[in-house]
Amino acid sequence: MTAATTPKSKSTAAALSPARTNLCLALLVLLGFSLGCSEFVVIGIESDLATELGVSLATAGQLISVFALIYAISTPVLALSTGRFRRYQLLVCYSIVFVLGNLVMALAPNFQVLFISRIILGSVSGALLAVGVTYIPELLSPQQTSLAISVVYGAFSVAMVFVTSIGKFVADTLDWHVAMYGTLAFAVLICGALVAFMPRAGQTDEPATFREQAGLLREPSIITGMLIFCLAWGRSTFSTAT
Repeated sequence: MTAATTPKSKSTAAALSPARTNLCLALLVLLGFSLGCSEFVVIGIESDLATELGVSLATAGQLISVFALIYAISTPVLALSTGRFRRYQLLVCYSIVFVLGNLVMALAPNFQVLFISRIILGSVSGALLAVGVTYIPELLSPQQTSLAISVVYGAFSVAMVFVTSIGKFVADTLDWHVAMYGTLAFAVLICGALVAFMPRAGQTDEPATFREQAGLLREPSIITGMLIFCLAWGRSTFSTAT
């Protein structure tokens, strides 16, 4: 964590041209958007899915719930258990699984397969985004890092507004599978570009043990961030339910 904010962390950026640095930053923002599209695409077409797949609206809503549940469980578990692996290796593996999840979702012939695709996507989306943002301190100065991370996560939220409306329009005009195909194509494009252009190594790419990773959970800033997320998620869930 501390290595990412020291002057040494600029060595990766120094090895990249300004154009490639900007490209990497743009790809990370688009990654956040792509992850958001994959998560929220089912919201706008939930009623269409329920009708065409022969399930109740409440059952179709499980596609949203299972993603959120698996996302919440798998993200910290993967963060703690994969510290010994190189960052670029994780980026490649998570990207492959993410694209696979989108492929299964787009081709799903029934509710059961669609449900499985949501589990696959939820299992890696948080980890993929977390790995992606670790590159930012090496691409920007410490003063710019926080803003850039906010933009990446902001793109994830913006995707909800975009994909729910566009997905609903596409589903009503064409077919809900077409909305899924669009999400898949975008995921393939962004993940392929990330694998091709992101740096292979850097100052924050040192392996970490489980104990070192778990030690972060004692940091006040980490605890505060977790509480903010949990309370905000609980409030939004309660508001939706009522």
